[in-house]
Amino acid sequence: MKDQNGPLIDLSPIEGNDQKRRPASDIFNPDDYESIRLRRIFAYAIDVLCIAVISVAAAFAATLIGVITLGVLTPLLVLILAAIPLIYHTLLVGGPGNATIGMRFMNIRMERMDGGAPDYLVALIHAAIFYFTLAATSSLILLVSLFNPRGRLLQDYLVNTVIRRIPLHS
Repeated sequence: MKDQNGPLIDLSPIEGNDQKRRPASDIFNPDDYESIRLRRIFAYAIDVLCIAVISVAAAFAATLIGVITLGVLTPLLVLILAAIPLIYHTLLVGGPGNATIGMRFMNIRMERMDGGAPDYLVALIHAAIFYFTLAATSSLILLVSLFNPRGRLLQDYLVNTVIRRIPLHS
């Protein structure tokens, strides 16, 4: 389906995912990182909305389960609710699209610096470091992206990944 009035937002897996990607460490192409910081901010905002919707549904289900079990499973359900952002990020970034829903809307995806796709373990570690450092530094850790041309954050350096724009094909 093509929209003649504007860009089409496609939530299916990103085309060309099976092909060998060009390593990000080889050549710095400024077009791959055009307004990447702003794109990451908006992608995260969209992801927060998605996580909120999932969390409300999960909280409702957890409340019902807690009432049915007379509170026995409540501590376990609280841990599951706290893990929703990690699960969301891990399953979507480690999956075939290598991008969360917000990242797909903003036409960006995560790649390893060698050009490969991140797996579930890389996605989990990336998300865990992000949420831990965000909470521990009151978001000041995000300033790291201002000091490099690729807009990489601390977790990107630690797991050797980069967030790049997806080239739009006509």
